[in-house]
Amino acid sequence: MKKKISLIFGILLMAFLLIPNTKVFAEGTAQDYATGEEVTKLSTVALTTGDDKDFKNYVTYSINVASDPDSSNVEVIFPMTISQKGILNCASVYLDSNPTTSYGDFGIYSDAACTNPIDYNTYDYLAVIPKKGTYYFKFSVSDYSDEKPEDGYYFGLSSNFLSGADRALKDKTWSIAGSEAKKPIYYKITTTKAGSLTINLESDYSNTITLLNSSKKAISDETTYYSTDSKASYAVGKGTYYVKVTSNSDLYRIKSTFKAVTDTSGTTKAKAKKLPAGKASKGLVLTSDKAGKVDWYKFTLTKSQTVDITFLGDVSSGVISLELYGSGVSGSVTSSINTVDSDQSFSVFTTGSSKLSKGTYYIKITKKTKNTSGSYTLQFN
Repeated sequence: MKKKISLIFGILLMAFLLIPNTKVFAEGTAQDYATGEEVTKLSTVALTTGDDKDFKNYVTYSINVASDPDSSNVEVIFPMTISQKGILNCASVYLDSNPTTSYGDFGIYSDAACTNPIDYNTYDYLAVIPKKGTYYFKFSVSDYSDEKPEDGYYFGLSSNFLSGADRALKDKTWSIAGSEAKKPIYYKITTTKAGSLTINLESDYSNTITLLNSSKKAISDETTYYSTDSKASYAVGKGTYYVKVTSNSDLYRIKSTFKAVTDTSGTTKAKAKKLPAGKASKGLVLTSDKAGKVDWYKFTLTKSQTVDITFLGDVSSGVISLELYGSGVSGSVTSSINTVDSDQSFSVFTTGSSKLSKGTYYIKITKKTKNTSGSYTLQFN
């Protein structure tokens, strides 16, 4: 993510440098580069999805710092009001035609007197905005030559903004975030049915994801993902949830995807759901289910034959276990899933035979811990 933004701003500033500066606006003012309008306050644009089209949104200004024949140090300050905390991508370049005689500097401050600088990384063009408010952009020039330019000194400034505020996620829609590293953002998700909730996250560095209930109490394990493309999956009922994300990246994209699932498993062995050969059944182990909650299934063999069990699932928190009961295998054949895109399918063997005897067999699916949740697919062939 950072590399992409840095590249975009590098190209943007290079283009700015190649355009002749007309220098038609008044000294000590800012000019919107797109409209030519002179302004006394700066603004920026908030990114939303973080896709290629979104990253083309930015605001660019030409900044003039008036020269002073009696002073070697001059500056101009412009305010910018930002409505929420987050990260400001903010690249500035000093457009001096003779850089051997003067030096331009740029800084961002939280006070009008420009005594309290905010965290601004000139290498990554990233400024941490800790809270909503008005910030002050100071452009200063030191020129120790004998003759100062009559029309002042010029800077170019480009920026866009990535929100670090808590927010609601729209299903199947990417949302870009900018946050101070290791400070959490809470994402609200509302579901109208029971089903599988998947969280996708793209970043440069590791992320920690936790599912919370409507009171923001953890209902999953806190899981750290070291992949730049992280994926978490939970099974939830109807209600309001929050996803807590703590990232080591300043910038990342997040998307939630909800899929309704009808669970028809049996709640007891006597009510076990019948599994027709070759037909998959889907099940849910919900965050609201108690630890030890069991789903039951059964299948019947009319003759001795080989049996393959398909056991797939998405589990980011805890463990969902499987046990097979029946003639010659009661409880001795087990499996479990505890990762996203887990495949624990297997063939059933008994002592001295690769076939199961004629009869009825039961499959027991168990939620092992309080924070376990996930969806699974079960089938026998």
